[in-house]
Amino acid sequence: MKGPTLKGKKIILKPLVIRQAENYMRWLKDSEVTKFLSNDFSSLNLKREKEFIKKSNRNKTNLRWAIYTKTGAHIGNTGLHEIDRKKNLKASWGVMIGEKSYWGQGLGTDVLKTVLKYCFGKLKLNRVELGVFKFNPRGIRCYKKCGFKIEGIKKQSVRKNGKFVDEIIMGITKDDYNKLNKKYVRQK
Repeated sequence: MKGPTLKGKKIILKPLVIRQAENYMRWLKDSEVTKFLSNDFSSLNLKREKEFIKKSNRNKTNLRWAIYTKTGAHIGNTGLHEIDRKKNLKASWGVMIGEKSYWGQGLGTDVLKTVLKYCFGKLKLNRVELGVFKFNPRGIRCYKKCGFKIEGIKKQSVRKNGKFVDEIIMGITKDDYNKLNKKYVRQK
């Protein structure tokens, strides 16, 4: 489903639109960008990507956003998946900063903080979780900085470049999020 526009300190999250498909195609054909993503994009084409965006906007258990800088540059996307607002009050989260010139500037951290605020505030979720490869130390640092904790490892869970790799499972609860954010407020 289409999510609302959300504003962070450095980024703005907007609903996905068809005209962004060409950017996604460029990014998803770049092995450096997809190195840390679990999906296989080798058969991707523009028609399929446009259809994916249309379907994403209709899917009731997913929320996806395009990531923009405050200056208006479209740099990636993020999303909540398998949103359960009825029973378990949880969702999975993912992100892709496709524009490599924006890597290492704290934008992923700002995206995550913005999405978590929405998850625990507006959506009233109790938990957000994610999977990350152990060969993504920058991602792991970002997630820990935002309050995620390592909860386990799914051994040989994903096939990447012909090899099975482990996936680290990380999560954050509403209680941990609230404690962390009270700590930040006190430090200011």
